Amino acid sequence: MNSWKNKIPTPALVLDYDIMEKNMQYVTKIAKEAGVNLRQHVKTPKIPLVAHIQKRIAGDTAKGIAVAKVGEAEIYAQAGFDDILIANQVIVPDHIERMMRLNKYTLTRCVVDSKKNVSDLNKAADKFNITLEVLIDIDLGMGRTGVKPGEPAVELARFLKNQRHLRLVGLQGYEGHLTPQTDYDLRKQQTEEAMRELIATRDAINALGFEIDYLSSSGSGTFMFSAPIDGITEIQPGTYVFADEHICRVVPEFEPAVTVLSTIQNSTGKRLYTMDAGLKAFPTGDGRPEIKELHRARFRVITEEHSQFKAGPNDQLQIGDKIELIPAHICITVNIYDFIHVIRGGEYIGRWPILARGKNY
Repeated sequence: MNSWKNKIPTPALVLDYDIMEKNMQYVTKIAKEAGVNLRQHVKTPKIPLVAHIQKRIAGDTAKGIAVAKVGEAEIYAQAGFDDILIANQVIVPDHIERMMRLNKYTLTRCVVDSKKNVSDLNKAADKFNITLEVLIDIDLGMGRTGVKPGEPAVELARFLKNQRHLRLVGLQGYEGHLTPQTDYDLRKQQTEEAMRELIATRDAINALGFEIDYLSSSGSGTFMFSAPIDGITEIQPGTYVFADEHICRVVPEFEPAVTVLSTIQNSTGKRLYTMDAGLKAFPTGDGRPEIKELHRARFRVITEEHSQFKAGPNDQLQIGDKIELIPAHICITVNIYDFIHVIRGGEYIGRWPILARGKNY
């Protein structure tokens, strides 16, 4: 048994530092070659130290970070980040007020997609005597948030132009619905089409007298296609840092850097084993995890505290053995842990607190 596994009580979240660094280097290489900014979306790792490591690797290629929630922005501001994009709409009055307070000592932007929200933000910025920088969120086909490209976005830009305490600085377009597309050429083609819509919308808005040249887009499954496109200035991948079963399937250059470590605690029949990790250790809303190095093993039952699986015919397992699980969706897996154990060069180097976990507000 690997010695580092003996030092970790289970179930536990484990990070292989070396693999994480390789994932970071790959994305950095793409961003540098394309001449775009790498704004790591920290919704996945939720650990400020990880963003600092990416900054060290990428240097000036990585200016600022993206977050999902105001609570995450507050944690990262305290950790020394002063260029923060909240890549979602900030709607709730309490959240708006906290974002305004952040702008007293950081550059914290958000995205907008409705006149109501724009009006609310303008009133709050007036109250706090600041000018809030915003990006218009463009719906590139995902249908979750954002205003439609073309005239609907132009209309919102017109409205923004009359808001004294808001400044439109760019557009955000996230084509996350294309990430699961396993056909490489089709995913590339569809991403390029989405980017053309984003660029055309920028041009239409600039015809109103704006001078926007800031276009932020793309996640871990599509950034390699959008980054080289002339006009795209920034990419926002997040999952790539730790990676998971889903993203590694569509981007084979990535490796899963984080696993859930579990202990076999019972053998319930021929090739049937029970481990001490269940739904409280790895969410299954996006699929079951993959059992690392046991390629023919299959889950049979997953409950709150346990999982039962059937091992492959050649798997040699014993009670007390520790096995690693590759999560299907790493972002929501990380969010249920207080800290992550870190391995580097095959040695246990300690544990890092996941400071932004649970910041869902």
